This record gives sequence, C-alpha cells and structure tokens, in this order.
Amino acid sequence: MKGNRADVQGIKERVDVIGLVSRYVSLSKSGANFKGRCPFHKDDTPSMVVNAEKGLWHCFGCGEGGDVIAFLMKIERLSFIEAVKRLAAEVGMSFDASEDGERDKSRRITAEAAEYFAANLTGNAAGKKARAYLLERGYDEASWTRYGLGYALAGWDNLKRRFGPRHGEAALVELGLLVRGDENTYDRFRDRTIFPIHDLSGRPIAFGGRAFDGEPKYLNSPKTPLFDKGRLLYGLPWARETMAATRTAVLVEGYTDVLTLQQAGVTNCVGSMGTSLTQGQADLLKRFVDDVVISYDQDAAGGAAAIRGMQILRNSGLGVRVVQLPSGEDPDGLVRREGGGAMEAAIQAAVPFHRFFVDRVLAEHDPSTVRGKELILDAVREFYQAVRIPTLREELERHLADLLDLSVESVRRELPRRREVHWSDRDAQGAVETWGEEEVLLALLLRGDITWDRISGVATPESFSEENRPIVEALSSGVAELTALVDHLDEESSRRASYYALAPIRFSDTDKAVKDALARLVPLPEVEQGLKDLTKEIGEAAEAGDWDRWNRLMEKKIALKARELTAKGDE
Repeated sequence: MKGNRADVQGIKERVDVIGLVSRYVSLSKSGANFKGRCPFHKDDTPSMVVNAEKGLWHCFGCGEGGDVIAFLMKIERLSFIEAVKRLAAEVGMSFDASEDGERDKSRRITAEAAEYFAANLTGNAAGKKARAYLLERGYDEASWTRYGLGYALAGWDNLKRRFGPRHGEAALVELGLLVRGDENTYDRFRDRTIFPIHDLSGRPIAFGGRAFDGEPKYLNSPKTPLFDKGRLLYGLPWARETMAATRTAVLVEGYTDVLTLQQAGVTNCVGSMGTSLTQGQADLLKRFVDDVVISYDQDAAGGAAAIRGMQILRNSGLGVRVVQLPSGEDPDGLVRREGGGAMEAAIQAAVPFHRFFVDRVLAEHDPSTVRGKELILDAVREFYQAVRIPTLREELERHLADLLDLSVESVRRELPRRREVHWSDRDAQGAVETWGEEEVLLALLLRGDITWDRISGVATPESFSEENRPIVEALSSGVAELTALVDHLDEESSRRASYYALAPIRFSDTDKAVKDALARLVPLPEVEQGLKDLTKEIGEAAEAGDWDRWNRLMEKKIALKARELTAKGDE
C-alpha cells in the first residue's frame, strides 16, 4: 500500500485507542470517556481522558493530546512513519511511505509557485509596495534573491488562474495554495509579502505571508504532504553550517526576525514560526546543536506555550537560555534600532530558562510574605513537575529556597505535590467563563454539537486566530471525522483539537452560545462588508441563471442579516 492520507485514516480506524493506551496506562470508565494518569508528566490524579468514539486522547494536566499515532510517537519516541508502520502491522495492513511521482509533482508545483511570487515582487508594477516595505526593513534586492522573497497579488484568483488549468485545483488545495470555500476555491495568499519556507535541502515547500494592513498579520501554509510546521525551522538551510560549527542555535519567532539577524551576522539564527515549539522541532535542533538561546519578545517568551517549548527543549537534553529584551522589543526591532552588536550583547547575557521563569513569577508576588511564598510555590509547581532532569530539579529547589528564605527540604517536599485541580463537570463548567469566542465555537464544532454550515454564513477561517485557523480550515473543507481531521493538523494544532473535543464542558443553551460567540468573533463592520459582497454575488448568480447557487447565497445573506440586526441591537 502506498502511503497517503486515506491509507493512514484507514489504519487509524482499525486501531482501538482504548486498547493501545491501556498498554501503558491503567484506564477506568468515566461516563463516555476513560480516564487515567498521564504517562508524560507526574500525574497524581487522573488527568488523561481517552474517548473511543472520537479516537482521541488529551491530558488536561500537561496539555498533551492527539490521536493513536500521536500517542505511540510520544510514548515510544517514534517518527510519524515508524508509528504508522507499527500500527499498520498490528491491524494486518501494509504501509509503504516511499516517495513517488506525486511527491515530486508537489515539489514542482511549490517551486513554480515560489518563482511566481518572486516574479510578482521584482517584475510586476503591483509589487511596488512590497518592494518598498522590504527596502524600508533593510532587505535589499540581493536579499530578495537569497531568501526567495516574493509578493502575492491582490485579488481572489490570480494564482488559481495561473496554475489551476495546468495542475488542477485539487492539487493546489492540497498544497495550501488555494482554500476551498463553500462555493468555490480561492487564493490563500492575497496582497501579501511572501516568505518561502524551505526544507533542509533548500527547496521551497510552503509559504508565509505578511499583510500590509488588516488581520491576520501573518498567514502560513497549512499542513501539507510536504510541510508540517511542527517539524521544521524557518531559515535552517542558511543557519545549519554555523549551528553545527558553534553547537548553538539562536531561536526566534518570525520570518523577519530570522532575516534581520542573519543579515546582522547572527548566522546561527532560525525561526520556530510561532512560540508553540514542538518535540519534532526539538529533535531537529538536537541534530545540529547542544544549546539553544531563545529570543522572543518578552510577552511571548513568558507565555505558557513558550515556557512549555523551553521544557521540551530542556527535557530533550539541550541547554536552554533566554534573551531578556526590553519591554515591547523584538529581535528585528532591536537590531534595526541599535545594530547587530546590541543583539550579540543580549545573546551573551541570556539567562538559564528556569531562572527566567522564576523571575517572571517573582515579579507577580511578594516573596517576603507567607502568602506570597505560597503563591510562588504554587505557580512554579506545574513547571517543576514538567522538568524530568534531576539536576535541574535540584537547581530549582536550591534557587527557590534561597529566594524564599526556606529550607531546601521544605521546597523539595512542597513542589512535587499535585495542585488540586480536578476536571469534574461542575469545575469545568466554570472554565467556560474564561473561554473566548473561538474556544466556544471550536468546542461545539469538534464535539459535533453544530456543523460548519451553521456558522459559515457569518465566519470564515480567516475570522479565527493563526493558532486555531488550521483546525477551522480543515472543518470548512468538509473534514468532519475527528481522526481524519487530525491528519490535516500539525502537532500543536492536534493538541488543541483534542482539548476542545474532549473538554468536559456543557452548554445549557447551544443556540445562545453560538450567537454570542459569533457576535464577538465577527465585528459589525465585517458583517456589513460581507452583506455587500453577498449582494453582488447574488446578482451575478441571478444573471447566470444559477438558481441553486442563488438559493445558497440567499440563505447566507439571511443569516448574516440576522447577525447585523443583533449586533446593532447590542450597541
């Protein structure tokens, strides 16, 4: 059997997720789910939930989650292909993951798209503002060629008209160049500066696009047969030689951070394309370096996703330090304002990541009071329990004991205790009050309480944040089966999907929850613009005599009109 997405789904459908997880975890029935102690962190109370019908698992303690393949990969430290082959053998199927003509075709199409974007930048009058933007950021024409920079034309179908007849729209959708909407397909990247993402060999396999105004500011390719964001690092082809020579990598968040630092002489710099670092990226870094210096902006560096990524790196055996930039500063801005020397000095002054974390906690609580000490220990507890390296744990214990004027023994006794958090239905119900509109809608969608059609008249994938957009794009393309949906997602998005699908949240009034969430998700000006666009499309459908399409568009307009009236009534 040649390895493709359909084959992987067929294998997963034959695997009993309860049976697989039960080999490593003692599970007990809990309503529609099974619960057990998570094997991926110190778990004194059952925090892992496994659902046989959905084929998913999620730990509400450490945040790990996904499907049967993700579980086997993590528990046995296997690659994706190794895990799929092992599961295939268990269910009596074969799986051949060798490259074939389809993969070569995908590479050719992506390379052609990269050349097309580059030509738009340098040889098209419409690329003038992209050229001005890049020059203003300090990227000259030589750098455009070196890094393969480009421009996506404004309009909904420029790339589609260029490559659709030649390669077929289905292939362009699969590679993330087109998006499949309710009515037709359209260009994913529109009026954006383009940053190609390359594999280790320097071949373009995906793209990132930066908007000149509006949201989202950055838009990335989704997971494709060539690209999985959680297993790649932006800029690695340019940085790998220096990384291997120095055994150190400087890890930043975005495309412009990488390019600016590369041009400033920090040639061992790579980008994680967001702050949610994955095990796959940690494994890739470990092939080249022993130490990683993280340089995110300070708010991002202190976020839960970034801290979790630092723990992944450290637990993988890498040394981890954090650059402490001035408030509101990022690497790109620091270099452009103060020069490469300022960045080099900041890198040299980087602090061990556990001390960075503790310092952030200390800034929020008073260590001189008894209550302050309790809050600090409580805040550090989960971080401490996620650290698997004994020497680092001892360092944390001694450091906290000194800071809090406590004995090492009392700190050592307190930190391993499990914070009393139980995901009972009653407690979890209170958590819904802290959820935003995206979380509410995704929970309802992934649990099957509503379908994408229910909200598609108001919301689009671009209405959602970059973190959640891959899930929404898969749902909007018609992927309804959860285990199939996970095949379209990278590691971090899979964890999010399992969380939303399995969180024990109940809504007393689903209709009201949807209505309120949409009202917050899509602001009134966007609704009004959507009505104008629909009115135009309805007229075109009538002129063409396409009454089926006319009816579908009218249903959307009615839904959007109701949303407009509701929003105006709330003002």
